[in-house]
Parts: sequence; structure tokens; C-alpha cells
Amino acid sequence: MNRLLLFSRLSIVFLSLAGSLRASGQQEASYRHALKGYEDNDLIKLFGPASDKGYTNGTRFDYYFVKDSSRFFLNKLMPKAGRQAVNTYGIGLMQTMYTPEDLHATEPDASDWPYTGALFLSYSQHSSNADKGYNVQTELIAGVMGPASLAEQLQTGVHKLINSAKPMGWDKQYPTDILLNLNLSLEKRLWQYNRWLDVTGGGQAMVGTMMDGASLYGLVRIGKMNAYFDGLLPQFVSRRKHRLQAYITARPSLEWVGYNAVIEGGVFAGRSDYYQNSDKRISSNRSVSRRLDLSAVLAYGPVSFSFTQRIMPRLLDGLNHERLGNISLYVAW
Repeated sequence: MNRLLLFSRLSIVFLSLAGSLRASGQQEASYRHALKGYEDNDLIKLFGPASDKGYTNGTRFDYYFVKDSSRFFLNKLMPKAGRQAVNTYGIGLMQTMYTPEDLHATEPDASDWPYTGALFLSYSQHSSNADKGYNVQTELIAGVMGPASLAEQLQTGVHKLINSAKPMGWDKQYPTDILLNLNLSLEKRLWQYNRWLDVTGGGQAMVGTMMDGASLYGLVRIGKMNAYFDGLLPQFVSRRKHRLQAYITARPSLEWVGYNAVIEGGVFAGRSDYYQNSDKRISSNRSVSRRLDLSAVLAYGPVSFSFTQRIMPRLLDGLNHERLGNISLYVAW
């Protein structure tokens, strides 16, 4: 599904905001607030033909802020990376969408990707220790899947706007269910050469009614960039001293997913009758899968733009790895 028109308009708004903020506070040590726009789409990938299936679209908006201390009870519960850590908090809203390969069929193939979507809020903390070279990331998620996610309305509306065929199987989508999740990540610096090359190792664990799983990954960055463990925002936006950043990254990972509610059905409501009663069962892949993210980041002052090519794990048995692109834009102040 093509969302580039919508995203380009949002980019113009963010760039205009950056221009109005540029003149203020340039001598401070770092930015303390940022907005992020984020778009996953299988039409903007570099490798393979354009498609509109599987994980076809994900749109996210985040507001980040740096806070030295907080009395908010959630902030107190989240683990910190030491007393001298830079703590960056985030509030996000995201919608994801999955569809089968054939959008014209009124009776979709039940062994293919299902019609399903999710809409959720997130609250996160990124706590980074520059001296010891590690960070701890905590994310809390609360949301819904199924018709309440509004995935049907968004896809059919955009297809109508761009004069594309109407997806015909949304009446078979999974029922509404509750999504609650806790995601924890830990990253550690393994090696660094000046500020032109660094290697980081990391791991993540996820538990809840949305997704259960774990991953191990490496992150290699090459180019002109700020130190990775100076905090979340300096990775993408800079003050006058190191105003320009231009670098590439590679993030290979091994992932295991024990349960994914959005493509398997929710904990409480399960699948819709159409998918539940079909002779062709959706079978999730429980093996350890490989994933690769390749990114290019360009940042100047308070504005940052990145493009990522993603090769996703095989989430369903019998289906190929998903390939899609991601465009992200940061504006800080």
C-alpha cells in the first residue's frame, strides 16, 4: 500500500518546524526534545519487486524528551544505566497492517497472511551510560488489534485515494483483542575506532499478550557520527560542534518468536471464524530466524533522515522472508 504521499506531507510539516526551531538555543549541550515520523512499507524496498502483502505497512509517531529526574512511578520502576545515565523517554502511537497476497479475493487463502492490524500506544525509556558504554531500553505497550485498530479503514481509504483496487477480504479479519506488552533491551559497546567506526552487541526480550520472543543482534556503524552511547537523541541530531552526521549501519540478528497475537489471533478472542474453521491452517514459524537491517542516516543540526532496508524473519511456515523499506524523520529542539 502506497503511503508515500501522506508521509511526504508530514515531512514538509516537520521540516518547517525544524526551521522555526533552529534559531533558538544553539549553544546548549544537546537537544532535549524530538519528534519522529516513521513509515514501514513494502513498496519502498530496494530489493525485490514491489508488493502489497504480509506486513505491508506500519506507521508510527513518537515524541522524545530527556529528563534528569522524575517522580513518575513508571520512570522509577524502569531500570537505569547508572547514576550518570542520560535518560530519554518516549511516547509513541503506531499502527501496523497485514494482508494476504491476493487482495481481490472475497474468500482469501487462509494459509496465506491473514487480514489483521494493530493500533497501540507505547511508553519507553532509553537509559545510556557513555562512560561504561552500555544502555538499557524499556518499552511498555498497550493497544488493540482487529477492527478497533482501524487498519481496514486506512487501507481501503488510501486505495480509494490513489485509485487502486479495493481490498476485498477485510470482513474476514481477526476480532478485536487487547494488546499489552513489556519489551526490554540491553546494548553494550564491543569495539570503537575514533568516531568513524563502532561495533555494538545487544539483546531483547518481549513478553505479553502482543508478542513473546527474544533476539540477539550486532550493530555496526561506519561514517561521521556522534558516539552511540551519548544518549538516544545525539545518534540522530546534533548541536553546532558536531552538526553534520552521515553514516551507514548494518544490524544482523537472530530472532525467536514464541507468539505473535497480530498474525496468530489474540489471547482472549482468538482468530475470526473464517480463519479458525478453514481447512488450511496458519502455521507460525517457531524456529530461530535471521534478520538483517541496512540503514543510511543523514543528519544536520536538528533534522535527521534515515532509510532502512529490512529483510524480516519468516513468521509463517511456507512463506518467504518479508522485505520492506523504512523511512524515518527526526526533528529536535
